[in-house]
Amino acid sequence: MHPLSFMNTFFPNKFSKTSFVFLLLLFIGSNAQAASVFKVTKGDNTVYIGGTFHLLTENDYPLPAPFAKAYKASSELYFETDIAATQSPAFMQQMMGVILNQNGETLKNVLDATTYAKVEQYASERGLDINQFLPLNATGLMLTITIMEYQSRGFVATGVDEHFFNKAKKDNKTIAWFESIDEQLAVIDSFDDGDPNGLVNYTLAEVGKVDEVISGLHGSWRKGDMNTLAKLGIESFQDYPDLYQNLLVKRNNNWMKKLVTLFDDNDTEFVLVGVLHLPGESGVLTQLEALGYKVEKLK
Repeated sequence: MHPLSFMNTFFPNKFSKTSFVFLLLLFIGSNAQAASVFKVTKGDNTVYIGGTFHLLTENDYPLPAPFAKAYKASSELYFETDIAATQSPAFMQQMMGVILNQNGETLKNVLDATTYAKVEQYASERGLDINQFLPLNATGLMLTITIMEYQSRGFVATGVDEHFFNKAKKDNKTIAWFESIDEQLAVIDSFDDGDPNGLVNYTLAEVGKVDEVISGLHGSWRKGDMNTLAKLGIESFQDYPDLYQNLLVKRNNNWMKKLVTLFDDNDTEFVLVGVLHLPGESGVLTQLEALGYKVEKLK
């Protein structure tokens, strides 16, 4: 099967293929009336920071008011990466090299017998043909399973990131980003960290907690409760320290170098990144407060 045809098998046109880049971070869809949007100030300079989720339900629009308020007040928007570039055929081809097995290998060859049996059981329980999974490596399987699980629960609408990217283009606002496409692909490529069985077992274990996770995070999202988000979201990585470092800590630290420079001019920026990048000891809000910036939740 051609790689692009394979992608279309799992990701129908209604779902934006660009949204799967960091689905592991967090998916919260709700009718929230508050939001994880913060106003950060240094002297007379302001930067708004919004914690996003990459998939939504149809009922999530219109978005909570703080998002619109921050957007209206800003002339520049910063995203995790160049969203326009992720929509190109060239990027999709690069992505195939990251999520598909190479050199004639299959998922069955890559995984040990016990782990592969779990994948077979997962496919059987959901009425899926296991052969559809064989071209995938562990990272590709993780992304595919995660997307399917959330789609099955109604998470099919455009995420916050893409929503505001499209709106900013229409409104001729300045658009920038923290990571190049190559940097994002490198992060994705590091997911299994040489341990494909560990990543697949982690993914299958988390699938069983999907409903519990969404329910538990919903209240803290509505309140913009960073402490609870850190406890419920970030602590789930405690058994996977390398994944936590690659997915959150290292990227937060790299982004901070650029983020602090946004306060050096008179423009007002709106930074939109996955919500789990905000809280916790290594979160960008925590780091900004430690540097003396004033952080307050936008209402």
